[in-house]
Amino acid sequence: MPFQKIVMPTMKELFVRQMENMILSGELSAGEQLPNERDLAAQMNISRTVVNSGIQELAKNGFVCIVPRKGTFVNDFLRQGNLGTLTSIFHHSGRQFDLSMLTALMEYRSINEQKCARLAAERHTAEDLKHMFELLEQLETCCDPEECAEVSTRFHRAIFIATQNLIYPLMYNSFQEMSLAVTRILFRHIPLSHVCSAMRAVAEAIAERDAERAEALMSEHTVRCSQILLEQYPFGPAGTEAGGQAET
Repeated sequence: MPFQKIVMPTMKELFVRQMENMILSGELSAGEQLPNERDLAAQMNISRTVVNSGIQELAKNGFVCIVPRKGTFVNDFLRQGNLGTLTSIFHHSGRQFDLSMLTALMEYRSINEQKCARLAAERHTAEDLKHMFELLEQLETCCDPEECAEVSTRFHRAIFIATQNLIYPLMYNSFQEMSLAVTRILFRHIPLSHVCSAMRAVAEAIAERDAERAEALMSEHTVRCSQILLEQYPFGPAGTEAGGQAET
């Protein structure tokens, strides 16, 4: 069994993590002004360079707002955050899903994947279709669960790319880490043959430019996946979730 290398976090990473934890826990409230960089560095026993760099990252991820000549203030991240904020929240949870995060992700994916299946049917190119079916063939011959989850994620991205809408694949990429994590969980509880069958039906509808059928099939698949995941919640180590594998 291969062992992963232990990588020590940098001082900046430790600083950012602590500040995010304080904001997410409510210890630092929205609108609260942070101490200046010199005071923060002194209180936390780190350099001002680390504080400055860390504050910039916190601002990029939507946790704080830097106001010139006034200072740095804690954001209301639900109103002022961004996709970086969401990724940080996922990391804050130890890359685990609570029920609200899982439900929110599945709702978002379901709505967008249905729409993208429709648009892909209407707008795909021959190259889009070729790539889609290559990935589908990889998925159908895949044996390793980890590899299957990654190929499935790439297949769904291919559908988003086939919409010819720049925003959809970029948004998908932004959620890729969470999407891959939830796909790994899903593949513990649904036979791969069911996934392949559903995705081949969607791909064939897209190839035939049958937009309504592609959307309906993707809707059916995403609803089923959501049901399985919610039935298995809360998640634990492989094979220990609430309900066992879905019936075939």
